[in-house]
Amino acid sequence: MTQRAAPDPANDNKDAPAGGAAKAAPCAICGKPQSAANKPFCSPRCADIDLGRWLNGAYAIPAVDDDDDEDGLSTEREG
Repeated sequence: MTQRAAPDPANDNKDAPAGGAAKAAPCAICGKPQSAANKPFCSPRCADIDLGRWLNGAYAIPAVDDDDDEDGLSTEREG
């Protein structure tokens, strides 16, 4: 018969869920706990808010025009 070692209090992680699973991140919109059916959101409402932001361009990265070189002179030739 094999004996188990006593748990090491230095490695005791009281915040970790049972079974060694990682703690779920909060909802990407409101910060409430995620639901499995609407991951990474907590509800269909938060998922719809995020979709609306995507469709309205709220997550767009601003474009930079390449009209000028680093020295500020135009690279286009007139002719």
